[in-house]
Amino acid sequence: MLKNKEMKRLVFWELILFGIALIIGFLFYQFIDFKYKKEFVKNNGYMISALLNTHPELEDEVITSILSGKGDFEEGKQILEKYGLDEKGSLNYLEHFHHLQTEIIVFTFLVITGIFFLLSFSYWVFLKRQHQNLNSLSEYMDHVLNGKYNLDIKDYEEGNISTLKNDVYKLTVKLKEGRDQSLQDKKELEQVLSDISHQIRTPLTSMYVINDLLGKDDIDSKAKQKFLEKNRLQLERIEWLVTTLLKMSRLDSGSVQLKLEKSSIKKVIEESLEPLQIPIELKNIMVNFDLKKDIKVLLDPHWTVEVFVNVLKNAYEHTNGGGSITIEVSDNPLYTEVSIHDTGSGIKKEELPHIFERFYTGSRNKESIGVGLNMAKKVMEKQHGEIHATSVEGEGTTFFIKFYKNMI
Repeated sequence: MLKNKEMKRLVFWELILFGIALIIGFLFYQFIDFKYKKEFVKNNGYMISALLNTHPELEDEVITSILSGKGDFEEGKQILEKYGLDEKGSLNYLEHFHHLQTEIIVFTFLVITGIFFLLSFSYWVFLKRQHQNLNSLSEYMDHVLNGKYNLDIKDYEEGNISTLKNDVYKLTVKLKEGRDQSLQDKKELEQVLSDISHQIRTPLTSMYVINDLLGKDDIDSKAKQKFLEKNRLQLERIEWLVTTLLKMSRLDSGSVQLKLEKSSIKKVIEESLEPLQIPIELKNIMVNFDLKKDIKVLLDPHWTVEVFVNVLKNAYEHTNGGGSITIEVSDNPLYTEVSIHDTGSGIKKEELPHIFERFYTGSRNKESIGVGLNMAKKVMEKQHGEIHATSVEGEGTTFFIKFYKNMI
């Protein structure tokens, strides 16, 4: 409880008030002691004066009796009681002591009232501060509920209220981040849907045209076969687009958790080349890959195959017949790097920084969908790796795929 700064402050002031009460009590005691001594001397002075005026010869005996306390107390007590001056009512009959008693009662009442007022005031100040803090917190929450996140309620003091304020502020920051992310996701979804619509519309339009041509009676079998082949290619393009976008959406949503394990880089590359073997051979492209010493790399085998497939697909699409694709692997204490070089047409200097952007196709290959390299970059980032490219127009392009041995 004493970790609460508000309670510390309250206890501090209570101790101050307690100290003040002790001082007032001591001064009150001194005051009463002084008053009693004064009235005692005054009352005895009246008695001695009256007695000695009649019997001056008794002065020494009276003074000795008062100072020593010797004498017959019971006899004196009986005489006083005869006149009603007993232990219970003597102060009411003695004028000076009666005034003293009245002063004591009034002064005691004032002291108690003052201490009670100070205690009440300190509690009132404490409760008022707590009420103000809770009110400001309530107003802040109303603003947050109305979508106003630009307020700052951080409190650097100690105490439960300050802790609550800071926790509410942290919650507000998370809510704002969530809202901003939601708005960003909505914009990205709108853009993706727009891009998908555009990408699918092109092959669908082509297929509609081909379908109309196939419906004509005068078309020969050779032309019909050619149109059917074009339709097949367009369907493959749509299938590739949908499949790739589904994979990317899983990556973007975080529903995919990559499972990193020590894997053979040679095996991963060979699995990546397998589905592309036929189209590469049909274009008469030579693939140079001969890894003498196998290397184990920390990666997700399934998704890393997707990376290499997309990079190799990009390489053979931009390489003319008779060209070549060279795959090399280098290893050092920090990372393992795979380079994929093609002898294709290359990429324009101004287009190179954009090749990993989603749906970016460049000016040389209008048939490209522009999602493969974007997905490759996302997968490598999730593996804490890197992918980048260099290119010279007319000479070819080289992709560098880097796997770090210690995650950065």
